[in-house]
Amino acid sequence: MRPTWLDQGLMLLFAGSFMVFVNLHLAFIIMPLYVLELGGGDWTAAWYNTLLAGAAVLFRFLFASWVDRYGRRLSLLVSGLALVTAPLLILLAGSSAAHLLLVRLIQALGLALYPLAANTLIADLSPVARRGTVLGLQRLIIITALITGPPVAVLIVEHYGFQTLFGLLSILGLAGMVPLSAVREPVRDRAGTSARHGFQAVLASRSLRFLIWATSACGLAYGVLLTFLPLYAVRVGIENFGLYFTVFAFSGLVSGVVAGRLSDAFGRRKVLVPSLALFGTGILYLGLSAPGTAMVVSAAVAGAGYSASLTLLVAWVVDASGRKLRAASLGLFENGIDAGITVGSFAFGSVVALLGFGFAFSTAGALLLVFAVLIATLDPGPVPRQR
Repeated sequence: MRPTWLDQGLMLLFAGSFMVFVNLHLAFIIMPLYVLELGGGDWTAAWYNTLLAGAAVLFRFLFASWVDRYGRRLSLLVSGLALVTAPLLILLAGSSAAHLLLVRLIQALGLALYPLAANTLIADLSPVARRGTVLGLQRLIIITALITGPPVAVLIVEHYGFQTLFGLLSILGLAGMVPLSAVREPVRDRAGTSARHGFQAVLASRSLRFLIWATSACGLAYGVLLTFLPLYAVRVGIENFGLYFTVFAFSGLVSGVVAGRLSDAFGRRKVLVPSLALFGTGILYLGLSAPGTAMVVSAAVAGAGYSASLTLLVAWVVDASGRKLRAASLGLFENGIDAGITVGSFAFGSVVALLGFGFAFSTAGALLLVFAVLIATLDPGPVPRQR
């Protein structure tokens, strides 16, 4: 029997989100492999991922106001349909550079709108007293999609080829549209504001501005891990570096739910500060310790801290923004993650080249510890009382 606060709309959203996030994760992981299959080089494959993340940031600035003006449900359906169309377009229209560029832009629209609309609708449907818990459940759905989707996709590609995978992703996306189309959002004023004015209002708030910076710091540290952990593992002679990300994902599987529930009971800041410290310590440990067992310890600690930190940051952003600025605040939150990952992936290349992997990991971890200290002094602001 489900809890009374977890209403039908949230259950439908979770079901659709699993299928959507499988598609989103594979948009990042499978497309570079497909580019290599077509004869492209490493740089070309990486460029398509950069295009996806960069276009998503731009689209959020342009279309974030849609979530308020036209409704959460319509934004969910548009973004879901974009992710259905992208693999279908590869099947029907071929794999020229122009077609792949169009596919990437369509996927970017899905990446830009879906997490934003889903988190906003969760904030609308969940009681304030349970909001952290519900957002933690959404984080659990995202990580479950990451754990299950890529391994299955790789097996399908190995045995049946990319075309079969793209066809199955289209079917999976259509299946996800069924529960999403049944979601009913609360009745509210849909006048909305322009994206520019909404973002300006959010950035005028000291607490919201600082929370967005903290989110970007988490994205930066995660980008450093994604990009440089495999290179570091190869350099020190560890072949199965994929184990790091497996442990990282499993460690974060329930930490978001636990952290969200604790923050509902004791406050966002009291749980966010140790969560950021945990994430930072896990990455810092990579830079200070010898490889081997230390990598497993780092993955477990960093994975729990990362999942908990993002859950609590999004919950605090929702609390501090109120209903009128909710979509704009969450748009900046999502952009903070993507911008941080981009900076961590590329800017830290110079750090690694000049000072080595250990210094890069230590710097990224120390940055999170600094933010944990600063968050401890941040005024939490009023917590809304409305549902």
